[in-house]
Amino acid sequence: MNEKTMLFSNDIYDYLERSMIPMGICYVENGRFQAHIISDGVCKMYRSTREEMLTRLNGPDPFVNIVEKDEMLKAVKAFSVDDEPYDVVFHEYVGVDKKLITVHCTGYHEYAKDGRRYSILLYDEVSDTVRRNLFKDEEKEIAERDRLRSEIDDAIARSYTSVFYVDAEDLTVHKVRLNREGRKVAAGIGEDTSLRTVMDAYVTALVHEDDAQGVSQFGDYDYVVSRLKESNPLFHTYRTIRDEKIVYYRLKIIPFDGGNKLVYGFEHFDDQIREERKRVAERETQMTLLAGLSCEYETIWLVDADIHLGKLIRNNMGNTRSSERMTAMNDGNYEIILENYIEQYVVPRDRERMYAETSIDSLLRNTRENELYHINYLRVNEEGRKNYMQLVYSRVIDDMGVTRFVCGFRNIDEVIAEEKKKNALYYMAHIDSMTKLGNRRSFDEYMDSYADRKPEENLVFFSFDLNELKSVNDKYGHEAGDELITGAALCMRRTFGKSEKIFRIGGDEFAAIIICDSGSKDEVINELKECFNSWKGKLGQILSISMGYVSIDEDSEMTLDDMRKEAEKRMYANKRDYYLGHGKDRRKT
Repeated sequence: MNEKTMLFSNDIYDYLERSMIPMGICYVENGRFQAHIISDGVCKMYRSTREEMLTRLNGPDPFVNIVEKDEMLKAVKAFSVDDEPYDVVFHEYVGVDKKLITVHCTGYHEYAKDGRRYSILLYDEVSDTVRRNLFKDEEKEIAERDRLRSEIDDAIARSYTSVFYVDAEDLTVHKVRLNREGRKVAAGIGEDTSLRTVMDAYVTALVHEDDAQGVSQFGDYDYVVSRLKESNPLFHTYRTIRDEKIVYYRLKIIPFDGGNKLVYGFEHFDDQIREERKRVAERETQMTLLAGLSCEYETIWLVDADIHLGKLIRNNMGNTRSSERMTAMNDGNYEIILENYIEQYVVPRDRERMYAETSIDSLLRNTRENELYHINYLRVNEEGRKNYMQLVYSRVIDDMGVTRFVCGFRNIDEVIAEEKKKNALYYMAHIDSMTKLGNRRSFDEYMDSYADRKPEENLVFFSFDLNELKSVNDKYGHEAGDELITGAALCMRRTFGKSEKIFRIGGDEFAAIIICDSGSKDEVINELKECFNSWKGKLGQILSISMGYVSIDEDSEMTLDDMRKEAEKRMYANKRDYYLGHGKDRRKT
């Protein structure tokens, strides 16, 4: 970056560029409106890298993808030259697939230390519903296309990596969305987009040779229609080759639009296939263990549910007093054998639960054939040593319909220790050590969990940012600043409760995602503000926090990410008002 365009410090550049708020900073140079800083939020919204965005915006035609190009030129000139307000709505094609979105953009001017004027632009993607209300007459064709694609998406499910539909009239293929590999295949097809050609190209490029014939059949329209009469929807699992590795895929075909179209959905099915194979292998292994073919289980029993008879079928405990007692029991009434075991070996706090979970009635309710049912407890052996144990049941029904349970006892001290280690590592990776709140990684994973689902009813998203933290650090030291941070976290936990999702997402930035009905929202917010206002630090400093929040009942069409963006926007507006009201420069505090 040369000195001519240096408006801020490097820290400010890093902060602005990493912001998930869709914004850009521009300035006028040689009579041209130049893009200077592009945030991560804009890059995500436009599905482009920062380098691509800057190259296009500062290139010969920055508005090449905007539908209302002439109107945009006038609006930008009025804003940059005549200092008129900038508040425009426009359509723009974004990403490699040229998806049409509607954008609302506002702008205002600021001045650098050397007196140069620059402009801050804030972007917000307008939802499809709002867009259609604003541009009913202009978007009939777009709306019809979006409707068709939306209905196909709903019909085929959004988990599918590639989707196209076949027009039954001429058997031409029309893409809805394609993944990276699908786009490569499409690029090599040329002008012939018939179903036969497309499926042959796909099979040749990607399908494993042993599965090629099976997948190729779905390029035959008559064959597919006949199969759909037997099974609707139609599924077919097969193998593909990705980076020289075998990957399982599943093809789903359903009739659509009254049979006038066939929708083909290609689903990455590798995880499900391998997980199922893993479960089968584990089940076979566990059943083998329970059958007494492994020494991992201390004792293995067979219980007849109808007559409540328990019989020892293997004892792997060696030459111990506990082993002698087990051998002495050998067989008899299941409840009596279990009662003797529980009273002698199970610690008092686990006894009542063991009685409840191991009763025949409980086992009949809670176990399933070919599945394992686990009960963990703490045992005290003959020598007085405690260890964690696991009692495992497997339900088996023989040819005569008799229900039996194969059960085994095993020591799981190592399993518990490993689980505790995993929990400790998870805590270290996901919990902020200073505030004991969720950290940025935890927040990002929680946000990702909402990528394909709507926020719950009564959900409220809060965005927080401490005011004047830098001043406190400079004046009193970082210990005082840390005290402000922990004080803010304490107020949030006291008000929202431990069950709500509260995160420290940056040095002085927080986010909270809570469930709060509209009738009590104002009460919760007032309680939080009172907690902030009444907090006092050891050095007498007060707690000042900028806050923005948005509830799902404001717009039920919002995603959780939409709510985050809006809450952050309101928080920054609140922060700007705070510094203006106190006559301070927020960049210095």
